[in-house]
Amino acid sequence: MSLSTSTLHRFADFLTSPIPENFPSPRRNREQINPIRSGSFFPDLLIEATRVIRGTHLLKGLKQGVELHRLASQPLVVVFYSLHWNGYADRLLQLLKDSYPAIEAAGAHVLVLSSEEQEAFLAVNPDPLPFDIVWDEENRLAKKAGIYLESDPVWGRVSGIDADVPVPAVYLVTPSLQITYDFADIFFQQEFQPEVLLSHIEKKLAISA
Repeated sequence: MSLSTSTLHRFADFLTSPIPENFPSPRRNREQINPIRSGSFFPDLLIEATRVIRGTHLLKGLKQGVELHRLASQPLVVVFYSLHWNGYADRLLQLLKDSYPAIEAAGAHVLVLSSEEQEAFLAVNPDPLPFDIVWDEENRLAKKAGIYLESDPVWGRVSGIDADVPVPAVYLVTPSLQITYDFADIFFQQEFQPEVLLSHIEKKLAISA
């Protein structure tokens, strides 16, 4: 072959198989999030005083760590939150704030677990909130609850979110940490309904009476 011969197709011999028309989904073979549901037991966690963003009823004046199950002497509403949910996050906190008097009157407490630490949380939510808020560092409890996995990121399924955060979730747990109500919005297409939560609180207290 002379030096003037074209080399345009010199790599053609390496195409030993046809190019697929449909490429496999990158999530198909990955472990995917699987939120825990009613009837299961909520994972316990040591809440350190340095992780408290706001202490109201449950964590006010906390000096040392306390296990989550010790906060559930009454029905406990556990709420996962991230400011990176944008408008969804704002609506969720507002619903909690509006319904908190009814939740408290029904005999339950609220604990919010934030994916962001105190400085970031308060920068977006500077006004006082009536419930306890804790930083879930590295999404440790969210991972145990099945609503966060590095292999199944939120930004891979929901547009407008580019942070490594869990999906929204709300749980009602008993003193034994059994879950009696669950809400997990994997695709950010639902809205938390406080009245449904309240009905479960009242039903649980009626059974316990």
